[in-house]
Amino acid sequence: MTEPKKSPFRLLVIVTACLLAVVAILLVRHRGDKRNEPPTKEDTSQTKPSGKGRQRGGAAPAASSSDAVDALVRDDSLPDLDRIAGLRHIVEDPGHKMEERKEALEHVLNLIPADKPDLLREMATRKVIPDEIRMRLAADALNRPHHLQGEILVALLADAAGDSREELLKSLTFLCGGEDLGDDLAAWRKAAENLPPDP
Repeated sequence: MTEPKKSPFRLLVIVTACLLAVVAILLVRHRGDKRNEPPTKEDTSQTKPSGKGRQRGGAAPAASSSDAVDALVRDDSLPDLDRIAGLRHIVEDPGHKMEERKEALEHVLNLIPADKPDLLREMATRKVIPDEIRMRLAADALNRPHHLQGEILVALLADAAGDSREELLKSLTFLCGGEDLGDDLAAWRKAAENLPPDP
């Protein structure tokens, strides 16, 4: 008795099934190997602890390009006020590069709580700040309550010169209802004190 011949179609199905099984095994192995690989540089940067320092709105601080700034921002043991004091020291220290000072300032502006406006006033009265820092403080002031805007802009105006002085005078003139008080610092201070409350 002769064996029945296997049809070519049946052979093709068996070969195809075997090939698919081999491909599936290779894929499973490849995925398993990938899981065991150490995380890439990009992965580790995403999982780096962000520390206690938070920007306004609760977002984690951006990665720092400065070791000194990064150390302060990410130090969990520091209370926010101590962190701010350390960052302010960098902002006001001419021994630090300007980019580092500006970076520290951004963190300071994000960390200062709304109930501590005196910290902003103090920074605005510092004579050691260069124009780049002064104008960044002025820009930030425009997002604060009216009375604080006026106080900070007047404090910055006291030691400003050239283009930054012109910009501050324009901002104060607009804030005070269009009245230009020229170079009379006392008049500007009084006008700022009499600004109406925020709507």
